[in-house]
Amino acid sequence: MNNTTESKTTRAPVGLISSAASTRLLEDRREQQVATPWGSAPVLTGRIGGREAAVVLRYGPKLTIPSHKINYRANLWALRELGVQRIISQNAIGSVNPVVRPGDIVISHDFLDRTKGRPLSLFDESECWVRVDMTEPFCPEVRQSLLAATASMPDRVLDRGVFACTEGPRFETPSEIRALQRDGADIVGTPLVPEVVFAREAEMCFASIAPVINYGAGMAPAVIHVGPGSMNDQYYADGLHDRIEQALIDAVRHLPEHRSCKCGQALRSGFHGQRPGWLKNCSVDQQPGSTLPSALAEPAK
Repeated sequence: MNNTTESKTTRAPVGLISSAASTRLLEDRREQQVATPWGSAPVLTGRIGGREAAVVLRYGPKLTIPSHKINYRANLWALRELGVQRIISQNAIGSVNPVVRPGDIVISHDFLDRTKGRPLSLFDESECWVRVDMTEPFCPEVRQSLLAATASMPDRVLDRGVFACTEGPRFETPSEIRALQRDGADIVGTPLVPEVVFAREAEMCFASIAPVINYGAGMAPAVIHVGPGSMNDQYYADGLHDRIEQALIDAVRHLPEHRSCKCGQALRSGFHGQRPGWLKNCSVDQQPGSTLPSALAEPAK
């Protein structure tokens, strides 16, 4: 790592949120602190697949920040401050569906939110009401790039999957896994929500690539977090980690130069109230003051 700066100096159209980023994945790396309305966030900048990119290590550089203590809003907004329009989230996860096996790679199409105490919106402390549409929670363009990048992999790549996000930091119980199965989940992990929600509120594209490294509780012997035979061993076994990094590089290369999805218009029909001062360069076409539709505004006296 070269140097650390206190202000944003690099513009990057592509972002990655992950637990780690090797020098093979992120070249010419630098670290900088990016100021946000929720505190500063450390971001690595460099090049992925020949394109300018910014990377957030969600658990911190030493993997010491558990999922329920992550500053999700600062991490997400720091990427936006650096010009990121598209985010790829890399999540090593567990299987809930017996058909989904360790070693598989899932490109999720939907999610279940089973978190409990995390912030729900970027706008929780603002004088506005934001309701973004989540009919298609993952950007179709970024998903397509991930599918193209994994098409030739020897692993089994699943082009659909429901990602159940739980609070952590503990693993789920067998009863909780059975409940997730009944609710239609295929995989389970802890970091996806609220990242995917905040990205939509920030009008950024977002998609997930998830290597499966264990079965959920009650589906196999107890999960070991670290050490011999652990789920971390599974992630690095048989080159799965290396193939995921190569998929990320190829996916960034596959991304179209310009966005043609609807992610950049997410606030146009879902924003009511006063625009906060930190919200700039968005699809909300409004004047300072109330933005309630005329039918909801207080009648003139």
